[in-house]
Amino acid sequence: MKLIGIEQLEAHGFYWARPKPVPGAPATEPHDIEIVQISTVFGAASEFWTVAVTGTDEHFSLENYEFFHKIAAPPVSTDMRAALALVPSMSRPTSH
Repeated sequence: MKLIGIEQLEAHGFYWARPKPVPGAPATEPHDIEIVQISTVFGAASEFWTVAVTGTDEHFSLENYEFFHKIAAPPVSTDMRAALALVPSMSRPTSH
């Protein structure tokens, strides 16, 4: 399978990717291919992008992953959209 170079990644894009093996670390877990998103949470410039593992709050360096194929963003269910719309904003208490 042909790899996608880091310079070809797109911010907020979803990709099939696999963590690279860590040299010297025991191979206790298989490095399965998973869906990840390119995150800009630490900055919009590409040097601040990270790999966000879907379904977690974990972020990793782009260099720690091999990227295989860009995929479409997962759909958001109508139930989830409704739940997001119902979340009230919290107002800050005022000091006297």
